[in-house]
Amino acid sequence: MRYFIALFLLLIAMPVRAEVFVWTDSKYDITVAFPDNWMRQTQTPDDLRLYVLAPQGQDHAACRVFANKDGRFLYVPAKAQHKVAAFVQDTKAAQQFLDGRLEYDDVRLVGYQNIGGLGKGAATVAVAQYIKDWNGQKIQMQSIQFGGYMNGLETIFHCEAMQQAFGRWHPVFMNMVKSFDFPAQYASHKQGYYRDFTADGYVFFPAGFRQGIKKD
Repeated sequence: MRYFIALFLLLIAMPVRAEVFVWTDSKYDITVAFPDNWMRQTQTPDDLRLYVLAPQGQDHAACRVFANKDGRFLYVPAKAQHKVAAFVQDTKAAQQFLDGRLEYDDVRLVGYQNIGGLGKGAATVAVAQYIKDWNGQKIQMQSIQFGGYMNGLETIFHCEAMQQAFGRWHPVFMNMVKSFDFPAQYASHKQGYYRDFTADGYVFFPAGFRQGIKKD
């Protein structure tokens, strides 16, 4: 009897692990994995491909995926992808996305780097703080935003939460970002690439007199 009581107490004390749902975009074949207890929201603009909220809207935690085929830079060599992503997704673009597109107030970029990655492409990373107007309440928010660009496809992965709770949600956001992927459209190696085989060792062929020369 004591064994069953101890087992019961152990089971109810174990943390419940949320399952993961893998979402695939029907237009761009983008895939993202997120906890299956997060709530899908209606997407009205065509470039808003995914919008999910934390359970019961906790801490206003949410993530969005935007994608748009703009066609400005269709064929970019691998060594130039970070430069193109930094040009398209610069600090000005990140600022305009938050205060213009999402209509937040008092937007401040508190961190930015242009050597990140999103899926198989290069990306910039921006951390911002701003005020969200929600039902008349002014809520202090913080977000992390990955702005990617590869072969004409512009992607933005934006996750946010209340500023005081952002640290608690950051690991969840990063797991979702790491799962972000899309099909590679072009070869990962540039033309003329070859594997450096000089470190594999050598094969010695026996040397013979006039070997390889046709005899009369």
